[in-house]
Amino acid sequence: MQALLVCCCGMDIHRDVLEACVLKGDSDNPEIIRKQFKTTQGELLQLVNWLNGHSCFHVAMESTGVYWRPVYEMIEKQYAACQQLIVVNARHMRTLPGRKTDVKDAEWIATLLRHGLLEASFVPERVIRTLREYSRTYKAEVQEKSRLLNRIEKFLQNHGFKLSSVLSNIVGVSGRKLLQQLVEKGSISPEDIQKVISRRIKRSVEEIQAATCGVLEEYERKLLHHLIRKLDSCEESVGNLLIEMADLAAPYRSALETMDSIPGIDLTSALTILAEIGATPTKNFKTAEHLSSWAGLAPRNDESAGKIKSKKIMHGNPYIKSILCQVAWAAIRSRHSALARWFWSHQGKLGKKKAIIAVSRKILSLIYVLLQKGELYNPDYQPSSPRNSLVLG
Repeated sequence: MQALLVCCCGMDIHRDVLEACVLKGDSDNPEIIRKQFKTTQGELLQLVNWLNGHSCFHVAMESTGVYWRPVYEMIEKQYAACQQLIVVNARHMRTLPGRKTDVKDAEWIATLLRHGLLEASFVPERVIRTLREYSRTYKAEVQEKSRLLNRIEKFLQNHGFKLSSVLSNIVGVSGRKLLQQLVEKGSISPEDIQKVISRRIKRSVEEIQAATCGVLEEYERKLLHHLIRKLDSCEESVGNLLIEMADLAAPYRSALETMDSIPGIDLTSALTILAEIGATPTKNFKTAEHLSSWAGLAPRNDESAGKIKSKKIMHGNPYIKSILCQVAWAAIRSRHSALARWFWSHQGKLGKKKAIIAVSRKILSLIYVLLQKGELYNPDYQPSSPRNSLVLG
């Protein structure tokens, strides 16, 4: 097979070290130059100088966990002469026939790059990569908040307080005041309930008193206070992260407004979607179908001898998939929207789970088309082609 590149480099990256292999020459037996580098910043700068010294302007590396990112960013920042810098999926390389088990990974990556057989993974620009870190940290903090709420509820149930039976939100305004009374006194009297309860609470004072007639000992009160302080800290962290995400995404305000115009999408979900697919998905994905497949919202092609074995969706990107499913559930609550009409007309045949995945895929395709055209969502739009329809009814 004819080589397409005269000089290229493949990298096999681990936590502490990376193996680099440069292939030079256009013959069938190129010169092989190998070198090992540590993954510290100083050693990575030496890697850049080493690549420059060999006039190697084409680099490919395996997407190993998060270890590839500091290497990628060092080359991206310090090696302006680099013409091609790609991250490749290890699963894609395993599907290519060759001698991967007989040679070092770095050499095999360089060999595939030299013959143009590698497909680059989607790596967004640096601001979007930073926003992605914020977004995933935000999701982890929200999950931690949910765990703390469940822990407080379990603590109250263990000690005979059925607060969730009489209040819709045990950490709302009235719930917080009652919990504070428990922390300070260890019990709640009818007078305490009358002082702190809101008029909007539908339950009577007698019902609330019956549900909260237990007593907490000193160390039990301290434990409840500890859980509440952790919850307060988590809520503060969630709020600060959201503000910082909005500031970081300020250059992409038009893209956020476009996504925010779609039913079911608010600012928080728009920021999460932006962090995963970027502001210009058309540059990285040829069609909306490619984007849906990358997100894991497209059915797999598992057919043999004319028989379809499976139509399950692919794994894809779990972050974009989960937020789009949340958005889809919110979108179908408005029964007058095209998305809701499609869901309620198909969920009987498909089942709710399959139907919500289909709505998620439609929303992602809608985002792709609207960002491509730079337009806001228009529910009254009537397209000429049903295949590219923005109205999904």
